Amino acid sequence: MYKIGKNSKIKANNIDIDDSAIIGDNVFIECDTIKIDKFSKIGNDVKITCKSFEAGSWLFMWDRVEVGRGGCYGPNSTLKIGNHVGIFEGTIINPSEPIEIGNDVGIGGEVMIWTHGAWLDVLKGFPADFGPVRIGNDVWLPARSVVLPNVTIGNDVVIGINSIINRSLPDGCFAAGSPCKVIKENCYPIELSKDEKENIVNNILDDWEKLYKYKGGLECRIIYDKDGEYIELTQYDYSWPNSEKTIFNLKDRTISGYEDNVSEDLRDYLRRCGIKIYTDKHFKSMPIPYMETL
Repeated sequence: MYKIGKNSKIKANNIDIDDSAIIGDNVFIECDTIKIDKFSKIGNDVKITCKSFEAGSWLFMWDRVEVGRGGCYGPNSTLKIGNHVGIFEGTIINPSEPIEIGNDVGIGGEVMIWTHGAWLDVLKGFPADFGPVRIGNDVWLPARSVVLPNVTIGNDVVIGINSIINRSLPDGCFAAGSPCKVIKENCYPIELSKDEKENIVNNILDDWEKLYKYKGGLECRIIYDKDGEYIELTQYDYSWPNSEKTIFNLKDRTISGYEDNVSEDLRDYLRRCGIKIYTDKHFKSMPIPYMETL
């Protein structure tokens, strides 16, 4: 049975929520159909109201997200979310018309996605707009951006912070502004050389080692093999005859070998840098020492 927090309630005719899912406190869900796949997590004070809500694996929906608002009791009120999607605090998603969000999409804090916009009398010539929104795979939609009805955002797109997206955007672009305009076309994804990847990964690992030591971590050795594209973490405990090794394969995004709080901390730090390795565990990091005394 999935975990559900205090004062949370789900009202639905069809419920399919994986046992590994976690639903926080003060969450209210009212749908005809709700489906949430494995290792998904919904934060606190979330409200979801629509006809159909479907999320793939590893959804991370943080606190105070609202799915619903005007027009979300009709037959077209559907939200379909792919795998590995992050939706952060205070975001509003309005599926009055269908919304589809692809895989590996990040939606920053206080973003608004609207499928309808109307208030003043259309018989007096005022505008009204109703239409679906589609967001492709590998899209970063950062904080306080606004997506308006009848917009399609392609795959591999990065959008500047605080943008208003009122027109569709092509694959592989960088776009920004109010209204949002394409700044650079066909710039993502970028094919990096082995040396470029090595430099990026080693910088990440140097930063993690500093944080790990700050957290009071014991001695360890960490190396990046640019030919095999894997990270090898070796932990030393001199009371044991052998060291414990963990391998992070960056080609197929798998982890093998020894797993403990240290390896999970590194896996979570890689996630923060966009290098996500999904396992059968929710991401977690080691606590900072002063937090243990609070």
